Amino acid sequence: MKSGQYEIDLTVSPDVAWNAVIAGGRRDWYYRLTPDVDLVEGAHIRWQSPGGSVAEESDVVEVVAPRRLVMKTRYVFVPNLAAEEPHKLEWEVLPSGSGSRVSLKWEAGDVVGAVFQPEAESMLLGLRLAVDPEAQGEIARLESIGPLEIRDLTPERLDDYLQFFDHDAFRDYPAWRSCYCMETHRTISDEEWATRTAEENRRDMVELIKQGKVTSLLAYEDGKPVGWCNYGPTTTLDGVMRRFKLEAPEHRGVGSVACFVIAAPYRGHGIASRLLDT
Repeated sequence: MKSGQYEIDLTVSPDVAWNAVIAGGRRDWYYRLTPDVDLVEGAHIRWQSPGGSVAEESDVVEVVAPRRLVMKTRYVFVPNLAAEEPHKLEWEVLPSGSGSRVSLKWEAGDVVGAVFQPEAESMLLGLRLAVDPEAQGEIARLESIGPLEIRDLTPERLDDYLQFFDHDAFRDYPAWRSCYCMETHRTISDEEWATRTAEENRRDMVELIKQGKVTSLLAYEDGKPVGWCNYGPTTTLDGVMRRFKLEAPEHRGVGSVACFVIAAPYRGHGIASRLLDT
């Protein structure tokens, strides 16, 4: 059994934070899922993905408005996680200075717990982005940027790759920050992928880069990495081959652009086009 707790301070009032925690409709900060009924005590919630499939199911154990929400939740989007016991989530919203503090306590079995530990922090970061003007200002688009430099990713530029994906790549959507673009190269099944952690993806991508097995570009503005493009021969991009069920003999000699990521403040300035042209 694993457990943990994360906290985050917001500049908004506890009422605003609480309303976001229990809100209906699509929650962009919570994996873009939509609860099918209100979060009231005793409710059974089916969390639907944008495509309409059910990704999670929750039983609401306790609601003490405007402070505390307790749920037991089960992931159902892959069979191996659906077979696990529900994990417990406990949200608490309290005043903190002129704003509020939101805490998320969790308790889960070893399999789900290993996945949830980094995800819990991402959920709170996503909540902050959804309601806190200060957080929204941190990812606001820049009106102008300086000259760009496009460079091949090499083992010598590993620190730049890590700086980008550790801090900037998915700052506007923390739910994706565990990927590190490893999905493009994965050889494992969907069930195995569902239990991968950010630490594992980071470790394996680092090893691939050190071995020269990743062909990618980094875009720099004033010496800072702000954009990424992952490309290469299609048959070497295992994640692409798996996702689209491609057969190697039919795609030898064919290249693919597998992924673009541009840091939020730098979007709309033609960086993706520059990467593609390069």
